[in-house]
Amino acid sequence: MAHTRSRRRPGGPLSALYPRRVRFVGGTCALLTLTALLAGCASSYTKRDFVARADAICASAVRETRSIAPPSFTHAAAQQLSALADYLAQVVPIVQSETTQLRALRRPTEDAPARATLARYLGALGQAAGEYGELAEAAKRGDAQGVASAEAALRASPAAALATSAGLHSCGIPGATLA
Repeated sequence: MAHTRSRRRPGGPLSALYPRRVRFVGGTCALLTLTALLAGCASSYTKRDFVARADAICASAVRETRSIAPPSFTHAAAQQLSALADYLAQVVPIVQSETTQLRALRRPTEDAPARATLARYLGALGQAAGEYGELAEAAKRGDAQGVASAEAALRASPAAALATSAGLHSCGIPGATLA
């Protein structure tokens, strides 16, 4: 008697229970389901997650910066610039680290306007970090005009306002490293 597909042995291998096409479709569906589940887990990163991480980075940088004694400005101009240079030599690495960490964070994907604001904030953040570097260099050279120019650029920076617009609380407060 010829072997037919309608006769399957119970308890036998899958190949004996299901035709090849059914096994292929079933395996493909299982793989697609697993892929969808994994993609769903990966996309659960929200703006709230980003804000929490960014605020933690900014709060840490603020604590670190506030732990450094500010320079005294009761001396002659040359001594003030020297004291500022010493202070900034400690602060600039903190600012650079904060900027690098914030730029390295994964961006939320759910809201195009929020992503645009965040991109503008990160651009302004990079610019402000550069201004801190210029301020430090000017103070180190004893260049009062360069210090005044860099300070003016930092005061005009939109970074703090953009941080607030992006929903970042610790990154946009007065006294934050880049605010």
